Amino acid sequence: MSAEPQAEATITFRDRFAAWWEGTEPVPSADARAGAEAANGKGANGKGENGTDETAGAKPSLRARFRAWWDGTDVGAPPAEPDLPVPRTRVAKEEPVDLDVPERPKEVWTPARIKVAERIWGAGYVSPGGTEHIMRLIKPVGLNPKMSFADLNAGAGGAGRAVSEAYGMWVTAMEPNEVLAAHGMEESTMAGMAKKVPIIAYDPESVELRPNGFDCVFVKEMFYTVVNKRHLFGTVAKSLKKNGHLLFTDYVLARTDHMEEPTQNWAAHEPIRPEMWSIKQTRDYLEKQGLEIRIEDDMTDEMCQLILAGWGEALQNFRPGHFEPELGEALLAEAELWARRLGVLQSGDVRVYRVHALKR
Repeated sequence: MSAEPQAEATITFRDRFAAWWEGTEPVPSADARAGAEAANGKGANGKGENGTDETAGAKPSLRARFRAWWDGTDVGAPPAEPDLPVPRTRVAKEEPVDLDVPERPKEVWTPARIKVAERIWGAGYVSPGGTEHIMRLIKPVGLNPKMSFADLNAGAGGAGRAVSEAYGMWVTAMEPNEVLAAHGMEESTMAGMAKKVPIIAYDPESVELRPNGFDCVFVKEMFYTVVNKRHLFGTVAKSLKKNGHLLFTDYVLARTDHMEEPTQNWAAHEPIRPEMWSIKQTRDYLEKQGLEIRIEDDMTDEMCQLILAGWGEALQNFRPGHFEPELGEALLAEAELWARRLGVLQSGDVRVYRVHALKR
């Protein structure tokens, strides 16, 4: 009589992230092992049929190990791994067809979080991809000093200042978060670029851009957070001059029929709940606005590498005693945020696309 197949413990993304953190091979968590053992006839107390305790010596949680590393203390194994903290979310809303929408909740950016983000991604940047990455993205546009350029997700202003310095351009840099906009403006002022690259706050849900005002509009990973996408795409299209360029990167759904449960969980834990379209929905709507798609490139693998490279370098720089103690919690929260993002990208349910469109 053949033996029954044994249930295997699943290696989750959290396990893979913990292994990446520690430089080890990924193994299932204690909870996953316990579940598999229960399915294979072992008790819920972690003891096998012979009564031996097979969960003794379980590792402390990633959060506990991180805090101990940061504080320079020893860490003991807690009874159970705590859940990840839940950042601010918003209730999902249906996409409206007019501008009468509630004010968009703002992502929380504290001085500590901004400092941590710039340590990870580089001065002037609060997300993956520094100056070299930005220059590669905009290369197909063929910018020159006579062109007008707008950045609609300016963050701390790093991309806008890099473009201005590289091409001698005046940049209209707009940022949805008031705290980040103020910080970015301060950095532009300190760099002597307050007039060439001012950072202003705005609401992407209701903004009206100047018609025929720009030769190029650049947007880095923002459309997916906007509820009133039809309005924003429409005003961006109108703002472009003839033969003007729209260049953006964004998170999109791989499928339109449904969202897998892990992806729904990721969306619920984002600082602002994503309102994603598929790349087909995006393409179809842009074409209705009179834009011709020139480049449509799945850059998910590149984004994953940017995330891992940023954190790999950051963890060499963040050492206990070298930074203020209060940065530890901000660093942990940012690590958890990007661990979840990396996980959903690697799941295949969400992709990152680069799109370059031309107005005819």
